[in-house]
Amino acid sequence: MNKKVRIKDIAERAGLSVGTVDRVIHGRTNVSKASYEIVKKVLAEMNYEPNYVASALASNKTYNFCALMPMHEKDSYWARVEKGLYKGVEFYKDFKIDFKIFEYDPFNDNTFREQCTKLMESGPFAVIIAPILNGSIMKDFVTQLKEKDIPFGLIDSNWPEFEPLCFYGQNSIKSGEFSARVLLMSVGGCPKELCIFKVMGEGRIATRQQLDREVGFKNYVKTHCPECEIKELQLFAYDKKGMQQSMQDFFTENKNIECGITFNSTISIIADFLHNNMPDYDIRLLGYDTVGKNVECLKNGTVDFIVAQHAKRQGYNCFRNMFSSSVLHSEQERDHYVAIELLMKENVDFYED
Repeated sequence: MNKKVRIKDIAERAGLSVGTVDRVIHGRTNVSKASYEIVKKVLAEMNYEPNYVASALASNKTYNFCALMPMHEKDSYWARVEKGLYKGVEFYKDFKIDFKIFEYDPFNDNTFREQCTKLMESGPFAVIIAPILNGSIMKDFVTQLKEKDIPFGLIDSNWPEFEPLCFYGQNSIKSGEFSARVLLMSVGGCPKELCIFKVMGEGRIATRQQLDREVGFKNYVKTHCPECEIKELQLFAYDKKGMQQSMQDFFTENKNIECGITFNSTISIIADFLHNNMPDYDIRLLGYDTVGKNVECLKNGTVDFIVAQHAKRQGYNCFRNMFSSSVLHSEQERDHYVAIELLMKENVDFYED
């Protein structure tokens, strides 16, 4: 900050109140267009550059950051995202930050609505959202945030049409194409049959990210191997016994599946079943995320490939972006596509998140 120029000086020169000048400098609402233009002109004339870091520290204000994300187990992709978010909070520990996570069932739209209500009642300053698949519900929540001038960012699934402050995650279409190419190469170019395994809840997948990965995957296969038959097996996460029977029936009836994929972190379910029940079934398997069970399968050879995406780093960088943008008024890029990394048993020990 240029210490010779005070907000009081700017207000006197502009012929406006100190409060109005302060609202313009800090990007707050309730300022007329005419007053806004006058203040901006005076700021330029006086070469005023506010020190937002000092201002935020001096204000003694508590910044209420919230995250909305799926319920998850300790060893999961989302647990790693959560650790990254808290690491971001720790990075800004000199500021007064209140951070709370609201969890919803990704297969139950009502729980998402309920958590949105609780989040809004908490008076958020800024929000990080891991989107649910239902676009209309997402739109309703985003509309609420915009009406109250609450900045928000997205993580994992990108919805650019909602105009978030930032996004962190993979380019899902490209990720699906990448996975398709890896699998086709692993079986010599063009298999006769392959399978997409969909571990679902309440009759649907959980995220738009999975949907877009599937689109990219199918497009690549149809373009480069049009004679390949793509089969699908739906498995219901809440029916463990039924899931085992479905896999038994499927692999008994389909003996020529050369490779298979899941677009979330559940490939170990397929690998464990085949290892325990049909060990001679020859199939290449690819899944996503370095959760413990997947890594174990990778190392014992029952899974061939894992696509990783640095979940913890996503959470950390997303929080830092949101804080820098909304508190420190630092201009940031919106879309941040993380690396699409291929892991095998030979290199998984050297992967860090």
